[in-house]
Amino acid sequence: MASIKEIEPLIQDKSSLKIIAAASAEGVVHAAPKGTLHVDEDGNLQYVELFEASKSYRNITASLWFNKKVAVLIIGEDQRAFEITGDVKSILISGRKFEKLYRKLQEEKGFDIAAVVTIVPESVENLQPDNKFREQEQNHFFSSIWIGSPRRRSDRKERKLMNELRFINQGYLGDFC
Repeated sequence: MASIKEIEPLIQDKSSLKIIAAASAEGVVHAAPKGTLHVDEDGNLQYVELFEASKSYRNITASLWFNKKVAVLIIGEDQRAFEITGDVKSILISGRKFEKLYRKLQEEKGFDIAAVVTIVPESVENLQPDNKFREQEQNHFFSSIWIGSPRRRSDRKERKLMNELRFINQGYLGDFC
């Protein structure tokens, strides 16, 4: 598992694609690119939310209020990809930090901002295919259940599962399925 420090150059790179995904209070996920995402001085992720009425802002607010996790996908020009999960720490709509970023964006781009969002990273997962292949080789979820592997708990449990599956396949459960 990677750390924020290891991938900070990728996050800070303006050419990297940065996507934030957060669920609404009802559980509907929305993902959107956030070009202003960066690592702050405390090692947290921070970005500027531009629109008060956006789905992203509503969902990020719901994540803070209802203590829901958010996910951040970072994809570099070299196609390296990482998923960061974490908690929304704060949503600033005034104060020194807000004002500092507000003025910076006013000068650089000439537009207002709605909020400054800070996310505390909890985990960083490398999404490179070679890592996923290694992970799959080690875990083989379905083959450990159906083919049998050193991970199975006991032959007795496996026989019971197979008998239940045969029972279902022969149609004995009828209306219960």
